[in-house]
Amino acid sequence: MKKLLFVFLFIFGATTTASAQVVVDGVNINNLEEVAMIRMIAQERFLSNKVTIFIDYGQSVQGGSRQRMEVISPNDGDRIKFNSVMHAVNYLISNGWNYQEAMVLPSEGNASTTGGSTQYLFVRRQ
Repeated sequence: MKKLLFVFLFIFGATTTASAQVVVDGVNINNLEEVAMIRMIAQERFLSNKVTIFIDYGQSVQGGSRQRMEVISPNDGDRIKFNSVMHAVNYLISNGWNYQEAMVLPSEGNASTTGGSTQYLFVRRQ
């Protein structure tokens, strides 16, 4: 009976720990103690109803490649394809981040918000 209880607690603990992972470019940002705030950038995809999500936690993005800012599945290493912005917001909240605020930024050289991006700030849950 003790072995069964131990196995159950081990499995429960492993699944609870595994859910608190936000992986960006191979780095689980939940394990970085120096990261207290992140910026989520949401952009609509051309000719698609999906959105592309980028996470900025202060990492070096050499050559301006935004691929290094995409959220990666800890299970298979593939980019997570979010159905909507709220899908991404709920993903971050369920993985230990608290929503703070959002702002719409126009694209460069464009006074309107068309073609811009919405950026969301999150802080680590204490």
